[in-house]
Amino acid sequence: MCRHENISDKDYLVYLYMSETYRVFRDRLIDEKDRQKFSDMSHAIMEENMIMDWNLEDFTNTIFGTFESPDGQYIKLSESAELLPTLE
Repeated sequence: MCRHENISDKDYLVYLYMSETYRVFRDRLIDEKDRQKFSDMSHAIMEENMIMDWNLEDFTNTIFGTFESPDGQYIKLSESAELLPTLE
């Protein structure tokens, strides 16, 4: 759902990929121990294959949606505190 013109750089693409991976797989795991193991494994794989140095915490709660886009584009949303007024 994300348009290619919205993907400005490698970091944005990784945010999108991790967000989708977490929503499809990680969110369905049954407990925090399993979710953390999934996060750790995905972090190690991404660092090894993407040749990136990044903090796992930066990607754990990243979400994409259409709420902040005036034309309904699927984009990276603001932090939760900034997003709440828009959702209300």
